[in-house]
Amino acid sequence: MEWIGVAGIVVGLVFFVIAAMKGWNVLVTSIVTAVIIALTNGMDIAAAMVGGESSYVTGLAGFVQKNLLIFMGAAILGEYIDKSGAARSIAQAIMNKVGTKSPYLVLLGIAAVGAILTYAGISMFVAMFALIPLARPLFKECNIPWHLFCAAWSLAACSFTMAMIPGVPAIAWINAANGCGVSLTAAPVMGIVGSVVAIVVSCLYIKFALKRAQAKGEVYEAPAGEEAVDEGKKNPNLLVALLPLILLIVIIIAGSQMGIANVVYIAMIVAVVASMVAFNKYVPSQRDVMGNGAKNSLGPALFTSAAVGVGTVAAASVGFTVIYEAIFSMPGGTYVSAATMAAVLGGVMGSGSGAVGIIAGNFLDPYLATGVDPAALAKIIATSATIGGALPNSGAMFGMLAAMGLNHKNSYKHIAAISIGAGLCALVVMIVMANIGIV
Repeated sequence: MEWIGVAGIVVGLVFFVIAAMKGWNVLVTSIVTAVIIALTNGMDIAAAMVGGESSYVTGLAGFVQKNLLIFMGAAILGEYIDKSGAARSIAQAIMNKVGTKSPYLVLLGIAAVGAILTYAGISMFVAMFALIPLARPLFKECNIPWHLFCAAWSLAACSFTMAMIPGVPAIAWINAANGCGVSLTAAPVMGIVGSVVAIVVSCLYIKFALKRAQAKGEVYEAPAGEEAVDEGKKNPNLLVALLPLILLIVIIIAGSQMGIANVVYIAMIVAVVASMVAFNKYVPSQRDVMGNGAKNSLGPALFTSAAVGVGTVAAASVGFTVIYEAIFSMPGGTYVSAATMAAVLGGVMGSGSGAVGIIAGNFLDPYLATGVDPAALAKIIATSATIGGALPNSGAMFGMLAAMGLNHKNSYKHIAAISIGAGLCALVVMIVMANIGIV
């Protein structure tokens, strides 16, 4: 029965991934996937779907409860930045520095801005909603296919700033560091080298993807409903355009240093209010901007939550127990076993931070008892978990692609190449460094 449960998890997740690639509705396929996993693992269907702490609905609702306001606030802020013309002002400033002759530099510029935001502690979803309206006029001006935004964004927020680079306040890295009893700047050499490897490989891939798209004759295509730019419309100056984003970043960083609880909510409210005031004369209707922003947040939030619900059911199954017990006893050494455990858990749950949370609460002591370096172990677990969390069934993938107006079929290849491909290159180097004592 146990191995049937393992097979059920595999079949369910494969179905979920294929359905995503085919463009099927995420809410529907997530329910079917959860039922497949529950049936093959001998779980009570009603309890698995709508029961207690380990049910599909509980996992979905828990994520919505914790993150809906963040999604909504970020989407409203992004709508203000877009509709006021602030995005165009900032994009024009970037183009004046980078120029429009090199689409590759534009892509790297977008990635750099996103990396700065996420390294500063800004939630990837908050940063993404703010960056999308900045990127669109740049992509339009340089005629860059919009799906390549996913490549730039993956480098910015789904790669080295997830766990590798020293001091990053990412949830996965914080949980791993705390669990192993080390600081957020632990394993600095491993982190820096891993980050460099991930960045270099990612940049090479972005250049390849851009050349391939250009060779196919792909161009920027405006999304349905995108308004034509009114060249005569007055846009806010650069300082005013940046004001809400500056306030958002400063408040989150300062509040985090001061230990203020729920600082992201405070920062979001301040940024939205600042946008209402600063952009008042640049938006046609405050009501419409806020309403459209709130509406745009619902799809990404629900899609992400649905995948989290599937992971919740899978993590409570018998098959899941068999999987992690087999990995713990696998050959290859402690670092390889820990990396495999983290990646598999991240993939099954569809969440790198969720995987680290399970490992920190249940499996760290046996690994630490082998005498490995705690800092190296923390860095490897956090990095590997975020790689596994970037698989196609990840809730974050559904949410991000929905917000970008993209889908798995036309854009997941970029996430796979950067978050998984480049990430694995960095992870292998880091494991070798850990084994020879360079931490």
